[in-house]
Amino acid sequence: MVVRFVRSVVRSVLLLAMLLAATVDLWIKRPKYGAGGAVWIHGWCRRIVSVMGIKVTVTGKLPESGAVVSNHLSYLDILLYSATRPFIMVAKTEIKSWPLLGRLTAQAGTVYVDRGGGPRTYPAVNRAMAEAYQRGLPVLFFPEGTTTNGEGVLPFRRGLFHSILNNGIALRTSALRLSIHGDNGAATVADDVCWWGDAYFGPHIFKCLGLEGLAAQIEFKDEPVEGSDRFSLSENAQARVARGYEELGWEIGVPHHRFRDEAAVLAEG
Repeated sequence: MVVRFVRSVVRSVLLLAMLLAATVDLWIKRPKYGAGGAVWIHGWCRRIVSVMGIKVTVTGKLPESGAVVSNHLSYLDILLYSATRPFIMVAKTEIKSWPLLGRLTAQAGTVYVDRGGGPRTYPAVNRAMAEAYQRGLPVLFFPEGTTTNGEGVLPFRRGLFHSILNNGIALRTSALRLSIHGDNGAATVADDVCWWGDAYFGPHIFKCLGLEGLAAQIEFKDEPVEGSDRFSLSENAQARVARGYEELGWEIGVPHHRFRDEAAVLAEG
């Protein structure tokens, strides 16, 4: 426990120093908004992930354009994906007001979305997404609409799939799995790495930073997802992400029966 606490303190200090350094660098270099900012923040995310002690393994062909959808586990997800290559991200509106991170993500051309905003927000979001697709980088979003404890992949919300069809954008998928290795006592991925439910950000990230052997696996699928409308497109994408997530679990010895597709569970019932 003492070692983990000390590790948390050291990494917290390093993380704060890195965020402050990135903010100063942003003020000095003033990278262009959008693609230029995304390229700039990519370099900083690589450094931040390193000081957080996260080992990242990436498989599959990195996307060069179009849209990419992934499952969503934690506040770590955006950092991890940005560390692999520059992306235009889609994130919840609340992040825009976060100290330091809000300014950094805005510079990278992040598209902010109101969760539960309903049809009244669709026109503005679709315009923002259409602009994002023109910036020359892949656009990444998390259609589950919320983070989970890693037990499986939730059904995808369909709203943002409008923009993919309307703009004739190729859609690809990615799966992300988080794991811990080493002596971490009673710590679990679900409670100490994934951030979900009513967990408070400060205490959670402090515990997370103290973990030994924190690792992330990201696998990109290059074959585009097909679908004639937003319903079939979102369902096909969810099925592929869920399958990829299961496969990553097999690689690290996670029992695959815990991650069955929700539709299969309902059918059995």
